[in-house]
Amino acid sequence: MMMKRACSLILIVAAAAVSVGAQQPITSNRIQNAEKEPQNWLTYSGSYKSQRYSTLDQITPANVKDLNLQWVFQVRTLGGGDKFEASPIVNDGVMYTVSPPNDVVALDAVTGRQFWRYNHNVAPAARVCCGRVNRGVAVLGNRVFMGTIDGRVVALNAQTGAVEWNVAIDRPEAGYSITVAPLTTTVLNAVGEKEYVATFLGLGASLVGSFGDGLI
Repeated sequence: MMMKRACSLILIVAAAAVSVGAQQPITSNRIQNAEKEPQNWLTYSGSYKSQRYSTLDQITPANVKDLNLQWVFQVRTLGGGDKFEASPIVNDGVMYTVSPPNDVVALDAVTGRQFWRYNHNVAPAARVCCGRVNRGVAVLGNRVFMGTIDGRVVALNAQTGAVEWNVAIDRPEAGYSITVAPLTTTVLNAVGEKEYVATFLGLGASLVGSFGDGLI
């Protein structure tokens, strides 16, 4: 089952050329109803249920032997304990993933063509317990969110990769780091809808921040 899900995410078939600007924005409502879009993988673990299960059925035990390599994305590694453990986000044929330790790439899931790349300069003071690793990004609206191993949360424009904000959460020299994929949601309150991004720091502390034009 895990093999079927992983292969299905990579071998997406589309009739037309994929455009990073043509995708629908990812919303909390779409994530809540992720089972209605099995061709997409809108959040870490697939949905808020975190079951990591896909209903795609093109790949089966009977035909898995017939799969052929379509393209390869070469992950850049800088050494020093870099690891690749990211789970990609896929939205309307655009794949967002992380190259270790904290670089984000947007790829055409059909051809492997790179749309953009963001390279994060990790602070020399960063201290990690178990290797330089990142397990993925979150996407909400037109922003891609990543936690970094030097204790920051970065928001990127989903279409261009430009930095919209970059906020320090805590001191990397004290051992604070973020290696997990963030989660995002939208909450309706008395003044309207508010968007939130949540992640966890390396020393076990949690962060829930609201954002509009920046992290508050």
